Amino acid sequence: MGFVEGLNEEERSQFGSYGEFISLTEGESLIEEGADQDSLFLIIFGTFHVQTEATGRSILLGNLKSGDTVGEINIFDSGKASASVVCKSLSQVWKIDKARLEQYLAAQPEPASRVLVNIATQLSKRLRGTNEKVAMAREAMMDSF
Repeated sequence: MGFVEGLNEEERSQFGSYGEFISLTEGESLIEEGADQDSLFLIIFGTFHVQTEATGRSILLGNLKSGDTVGEINIFDSGKASASVVCKSLSQVWKIDKARLEQYLAAQPEPASRVLVNIATQLSKRLRGTNEKVAMAREAMMDSF
């Protein structure tokens, strides 16, 4: 269940009160590439495409579904969104911005530390997967010469 895995029902309820639920329909953007972004999202239901236009054309980077999270990078390293996240079906997400997350950390340090470990674990898994893709792409390029 994303970054709330390991929290009991009461802890999830307390954490949930720091955020808000957002409903989206197909075609709506959750995150816009290049826009300021300081929020963390948990997908309750629905599907999303993660895409970039950094090369001048739209490139699909991945798909997100129920239980997945997005926005972790900007919680730790504030800045512009590196990709767009576009809704592909009727969806609901839970959102918490950096200020509210910091309030939760101050108010509930023990369960909040587990949330942070879960976020770090998810980021590590994504980085490992990206490293594998880069290595395979590089190998494919080298084989073509």
